[in-house]
Amino acid sequence: MNKPQTQLRHGRVVTPASRGSVAVERGLLGNWQVNEMEGGKNFPALTAGPFPAPYQTDDQSVTPPADGHILSGGKTDERDCINFTDEEMSKKLNTPFTWPLLNVEAGQVFKVQWQYTAAHVTRGYRWLITKDGWDPKQRISRAQLEAKPFFEDFYTQVPYYQHADEMKARVEHQVTLPKGKKGRHVVVLMWIVANTGNAFYQAFDLDFK
Repeated sequence: MNKPQTQLRHGRVVTPASRGSVAVERGLLGNWQVNEMEGGKNFPALTAGPFPAPYQTDDQSVTPPADGHILSGGKTDERDCINFTDEEMSKKLNTPFTWPLLNVEAGQVFKVQWQYTAAHVTRGYRWLITKDGWDPKQRISRAQLEAKPFFEDFYTQVPYYQHADEMKARVEHQVTLPKGKKGRHVVVLMWIVANTGNAFYQAFDLDFK
């Protein structure tokens, strides 16, 4: 029996384990819900509107996620659990819980693999990370994140509608993690779509050795 069309969503990271993967393993979410953690692509800006130059011919961004709901792409339904602190998740599960940490080293190459159920015309990928001294007991807000992305990987073709066949979503890509980080941090990865107002949000909990 075919799945309902409403459950054909868009994409998620399948390795390494994201917060979405953990929520699926815990039975809190379905894969399709993690595939559709989409919100405005102008993040960390607060407002909807044109995507910044030189890509302003891309579809305009819808309103980016509010503070406290960033990791779920602004979704506040069951997917809000992606934003939960350890304490909130412990209450939800009625058992002590800490988000599992991926062991990494500062400056290492961090590889991700995506699985897409609907491949959009892709502008690129944006990576953000928490500031030194951020507070894991608070939900992720703009104030908890470094002001600028530590990496961006964008297609440069404009306008996108003349190059749509070239601007494909990447199944595998990698980034060099920032140097100088220690201990626990959260990374936010955005898959930014050229021909809609959205990006798809994925979050990872890292432990820098």
